[in-house]
Amino acid sequence: MCKFWHHEQSNHHFPELNRRQRILSCVGKFFTIQKIAIAVAVMSCVLGTAYLAQTNTAATRGYQIDGLETRLDELKEANKKLNLEYVEMQSMAQVIDRVKGLNMVSVSEMEILSPNGSSVALR
Repeated sequence: MCKFWHHEQSNHHFPELNRRQRILSCVGKFFTIQKIAIAVAVMSCVLGTAYLAQTNTAATRGYQIDGLETRLDELKEANKKLNLEYVEMQSMAQVIDRVKGLNMVSVSEMEILSPNGSSVALR
């Protein structure tokens, strides 16, 4: 072991340690405590803003979905009412009342026609 081990800048016994020491020295000069603190603060602000934006978007979508579900319920109720009106309009009493309003005459004699054989017309 070298007697000036602690005072020397290089380690001639283990040269791979010299390379590692130079790399750590360069990295240490580039990444100072102030730069790391600023980077952490900036990343915290960016991530906080992204979190707030995402939360706001999710809440807005929740309100939109709630409004659409309410609208769907209203449309289902309207559909039920329209189906009920449709059935009422097709009832026989309604048809008879409308026929009277159109000044139509009831048929006294009905004749049913039946085809002779199984003839079919072609074009």
